[in-house]
Amino acid sequence: MTAKACAYALLLLTASVSAAPCYSDGDVVTLEGTATRQAARQAASDASAAAKPVWVLSLASPVCVEATPAAQGQRQQSIVSLVQIIDTTPTENARIQLTGKLVTGNVSGYYAVPTAIWVLRERVLRAQ
Repeated sequence: MTAKACAYALLLLTASVSAAPCYSDGDVVTLEGTATRQAARQAASDASAAAKPVWVLSLASPVCVEATPAAQGQRQQSIVSLVQIIDTTPTENARIQLTGKLVTGNVSGYYAVPTAIWVLRERVLRAQ
């Protein structure tokens, strides 16, 4: 590929990523992927409790998430490919679709990743 063709491909890729919706804390979203168990990290305020595993959705396609850091007050966008699953035990070893409220930041004493979904509904797309 020539340099000009590479630059054009990069421009198209950048335009398609920026055109994708960027979700915010509190949005109701539908995300698709595969659920796995992960070891959680303890929050500093809950150091006395024992760590327990948490469920994480490995997304089929990464999504944009917009969050407001407390210290800066400016919105930051990040591309997220893992989302912690809250309030349900998902179907394991299957491609699933979760609909729920998106939450950014540490939502409990146990967390695996900084973005979570408070699940309202699960749909199994296909068993693996």
